Amino acid sequence: MLQIVLLAGKFAFLIILYLFIYRVVRSSTRELRLAAPAPTKQQWAETTSQSTGQVVAPPGALASAGGGVWTMVVEKSPTLTTGEAFAFPPGTHALAGRSPDMDIQLDDTFVSSKHALFESTPEGLVVEDLRSTNGTQVNGSDIDNAMVLDVGDRVEVGDTVFLVEVR
Repeated sequence: MLQIVLLAGKFAFLIILYLFIYRVVRSSTRELRLAAPAPTKQQWAETTSQSTGQVVAPPGALASAGGGVWTMVVEKSPTLTTGEAFAFPPGTHALAGRSPDMDIQLDDTFVSSKHALFESTPEGLVVEDLRSTNGTQVNGSDIDNAMVLDVGDRVEVGDTVFLVEVR
């Protein structure tokens, strides 16, 4: 009789274990399905001409700022090339940080792994600090919330300084 009870206990334990594993897998896949896919670098970053240093925008990529494309040009950086440009056609965004999977990777000790979000909206180019350790500065002042940038603004992420332009 004891052997039958122990055998039934083993089966009950295995059924409960399999149900637990099923629930964990189902929960994980649901979260993955709900997460929006991150844009690839080619959806937002434009190619920079090596000879002229100008950003080449895809056809139809006109921003609300005077008919050009919002662009961040590297003024100073320990990791990026001075003059390198990141273009933001309307509706695109990019994450900047130290992590290798960031759209704008900044290998800098003063940059958090997920530091700032840049997004091109109908209002203009918006920057938002993602609760980074050292903060994000616009024209030398820390920002607390999302901020719409103007042409000529200087955005500092760690030791990297970007100049906002419309091209």
